[in-house]
Amino acid sequence: MPVTKSEMMFFAAGAAVGAALGANLPLLKEKLGPMFAAALAGASSAVGDSYSEVARHVAERVEAVQDAMAEMKQRPAENGTVESHTT
Repeated sequence: MPVTKSEMMFFAAGAAVGAALGANLPLLKEKLGPMFAAALAGASSAVGDSYSEVARHVAERVEAVQDAMAEMKQRPAENGTVESHTT
């Protein structure tokens, strides 16, 4: 498959940018390291908060279902009727 002139230019530009970043990696880590660390800390905090919110919501739903099941079991006993499942 032939490579077009445009594709070759994108490849060459990517290689040049990669080489420039690789050559300056220690300097970039020094300058941008605190920013990335703060961003990652904020992201992990947001993920933890959303996880706890989802867990709370699920716990509320489970509790609601358990309450409904308990009420359904109490209704026949309150009415004095006994359910029979014989046919």
